[in-house]
Amino acid sequence: MPSMTRRGALGVVASAIGGIAGCAGLRGEGSVPIQRSWYTGIHDPSSVATTETGHLIAGSHSPFRDRPIVAGLDTQTGETNWTVTVAKGEKSPVGLGDGRAYAISKAETMVAVDAATGDTVWQRPLAPIDEADPGVVAFAPIHLGDRIVVPISGTEDDVPDRLVGVARTDGETLFTHPLPASLSGAPGATSGGVVVPLVDGRVRFVDRTGAVGWTQEIGAALSSVGTAAGTAYLGAATEELLALDTESGSVAWRGSLANTVFARPLVTDERVYVGGADYTLRAFDVASGQEVWSDELANAVTHGPMQVGDRLVTLVGGKHRIRGPSGSIPFSPTELYIHEQDGTRVRTVPLDGRPFEDGGSVEWAQVAGETVYLGQNFGLTRIAPEAITDA
Repeated sequence: MPSMTRRGALGVVASAIGGIAGCAGLRGEGSVPIQRSWYTGIHDPSSVATTETGHLIAGSHSPFRDRPIVAGLDTQTGETNWTVTVAKGEKSPVGLGDGRAYAISKAETMVAVDAATGDTVWQRPLAPIDEADPGVVAFAPIHLGDRIVVPISGTEDDVPDRLVGVARTDGETLFTHPLPASLSGAPGATSGGVVVPLVDGRVRFVDRTGAVGWTQEIGAALSSVGTAAGTAYLGAATEELLALDTESGSVAWRGSLANTVFARPLVTDERVYVGGADYTLRAFDVASGQEVWSDELANAVTHGPMQVGDRLVTLVGGKHRIRGPSGSIPFSPTELYIHEQDGTRVRTVPLDGRPFEDGGSVEWAQVAGETVYLGQNFGLTRIAPEAITDA
C-alpha cells in the first residue's frame, strides 16, 4: 500500500491540475477534484463507444421507453444529436462495427443504427427474453465481419443461454448456439469466432458458423475475455490469469493472482494488465507470463485497466454485479487510478462521499476515443483528457 507521504504528494499534483481553464471540477466529499469536459443526463447509461470516424455513441440500461437504446452525442459538448428508442424493457450496452451501432432490449428487439445519422438500418425481433432477469441483456452485441454475434445469457435460469449470429446487412438469423451454462463475463472476439467464458469454469470457442471449436476446463468462474494475436486472456477464480491459444484452447501460461478477476484484462504488444478482487493491479509479460510489476489499490478492480495514450486508467469499487449466485455487491471506496505503463502511480481520485450533485454515484468507467467516461446513476460524464494525460 502506498505511504501517506506518497498519497499526500499525489494530492498536491491533483490540486495543481484543478487550475485547468474551461473545465468544471467533479468532486466527491473531501476529495480533490478531477476535471470534466461535460455532463449529460442520460439516466442509467449502459456504455459509450466511438466509431472510426469519431462519432460518439451511448446507450441506456433504463427500461423506460423514452430512454435511448442508442444515442448519438456531440463529443465536445455532450449534447444529444439523435436518439433511437424501442418499447419498454432493459437494454444492453452498445456494440459497434463498420459505422453501425447494435444493441438489444428485453422488449425482444435488436436494432442496427447508422452511427453518423441515427437512421435505423434494420430492426428485428429477438425472443424469448422479455420475462428473463435483466442480466439477459448484460453484454453488447459483437461485430464479427459480416455478422453480429449476440450474447443472450441471464443469471436465474429463466431463459435459454445462447449466442445468436445474425447477418450484419439485414439481421437475418444465421445460427443459434446453445450454451451449457450462463456467461460469466463478456466473450472476446477473434477473426474466426468468439471465446466464451462460462460460470461453470469452462471456456468455449464458438466459430463464425456457431460450431464449437474447442472447450477448456478451467474449474472456476471466469472473467470477461481479452484477445490479441491469437491468444485469449482471462482471469479465473482459481486465482490465475490465463493465456489460451485461440486455435487449440491450450494454456500457454498461467500467472498467479491472489483472488478472482471481475474485469476484462488489457492486452498490449508487450504486457497484459489485470486488476483483481485482490485489490491489486498487475502487469505480466505477454510472452512468458512472468509478473513485471504490481500495485496494491484501495478496493477490488471493477472496471479496467483501460489504456489512454501511454497511461492506464482503473476504477475500483462501486456497485458491481457478479455473474453467478453472488448478485450485486457494493464495493467501497470507489476510486479512479491513473498509472504509467511501468507501474508508476500518477494519481488517485476518490469518487465516494456525497454523490455528485448532478449525477449520483459512479457505476462504471470506460474509454472511448482516447477519453475516459464515467457512467453515473443519472448521467454520463466525460473526463477532460488533460486530467488523465497531464496528471
